[in-house]
Amino acid sequence: MVKHVTQLTLWLLCCFSLCIFTLGISWKLNVFINFGYQQIYSALSIDKTIEKYATLNRFERKDFVETKTQQHVSLFKEIVESINHSGKGLAEITYRNNSEKEKLLLTNAEVLHLEDVSILVDDLSRLWLINNILLVLFLFYFYFQKQSISTQSKKWLLCSFTLFLVLGFSILGFTRIFYYLHTVVFPDDHQWFFYYEDSLMSTLMKAPDLFAVIALLIILLALPIYILVYKLIFSKRYNLINLIKRIDIT
Repeated sequence: MVKHVTQLTLWLLCCFSLCIFTLGISWKLNVFINFGYQQIYSALSIDKTIEKYATLNRFERKDFVETKTQQHVSLFKEIVESINHSGKGLAEITYRNNSEKEKLLLTNAEVLHLEDVSILVDDLSRLWLINNILLVLFLFYFYFQKQSISTQSKKWLLCSFTLFLVLGFSILGFTRIFYYLHTVVFPDDHQWFFYYEDSLMSTLMKAPDLFAVIALLIILLALPIYILVYKLIFSKRYNLINLIKRIDIT
């Protein structure tokens, strides 16, 4: 009984590790496509948000309202690239108004916040690599294990774990979780909340709405990757571990 519970626990931890692995892959793919910003931009009517709030900007950036969609997409891409490269270049990001005059997009407080985000991304990247090593160790364990785990037990554990996550997000709500994580992750003396009137960054991203969509996209892309890899590892039909066992290396 104890051995069976131990194996179930290890299997669930392996699934969790696999989940982190696929989320990391999904993040990298989303970075490559700029998180689908241009499509989300239209869906969330971010241009209307810019038209409304850029003219109210209190940091001499009211002319941002003169900029066009393609420049907005390009600016978002520059921010994404910077936070994925340890925050390099954030303070140099500029936009052009109708007079072709270049102006800094971000205030000092916004640059500091995005640098904090880049530190978080770097830390998560390192944790992702450590997780991948653990995932390999889990797979080695299941390669050598003698006792199999029943399909019914696997399904029950996966359904319970998934239901727990879904209910958690449904009850608490994305916005509440989003703001709470900001209070936990970032330094207390660093500003992370910005009103649209004070921040072209928040206006450009229509925070937190954009981040809710991006989180959904990351999960939706990670899901088929997870299913594919899971089938390769655990499915009887596509079981990669059993396939390796059958290979005669002598």
